[in-house]
Amino acid sequence: MTHEEVTHLVAENMQILARLSRRLQSVFEYGSKKSRQQMSFLIRLYLVGRIKLKDFANREAISTAGLCGILRKLEQAKLVVRSDDANDHRDVWYEVSKSGKNLAEKLIDKRVTAISDLCKVLPKEEEDKLAESMRSVNEILKKMEVSNA
Repeated sequence: MTHEEVTHLVAENMQILARLSRRLQSVFEYGSKKSRQQMSFLIRLYLVGRIKLKDFANREAISTAGLCGILRKLEQAKLVVRSDDANDHRDVWYEVSKSGKNLAEKLIDKRVTAISDLCKVLPKEEEDKLAESMRSVNEILKKMEVSNA
């Protein structure tokens, strides 16, 4: 397979995954008046753990100002805790609060259930094939992510 064919295949898969992802967006409306974007970042912060604002922004490819606005709203809702770095006053740390952790876990559970429902249409053989393929793709994508960070 040529580099161009791989590139087109990756782009096509990204589009399909984006469409499936949009179908799952209602999961983020779990009893919260917060936006889907805020709930998405709450989950991301939960998964990464305590992290500096600038490191989180770099990881998520978003400006620190944009991310700070999102996290400020989550902090006001008591879902995120902000703390200043004791060694460098320019650095700010963020982590999910206990209530943020509870909400993130509920959202993740709902997302897993929604994905499971999407997969129910697959015969067992195709589900197994998809799982094995996704494991391989995940390994490769992680290498691409690290190499292009």
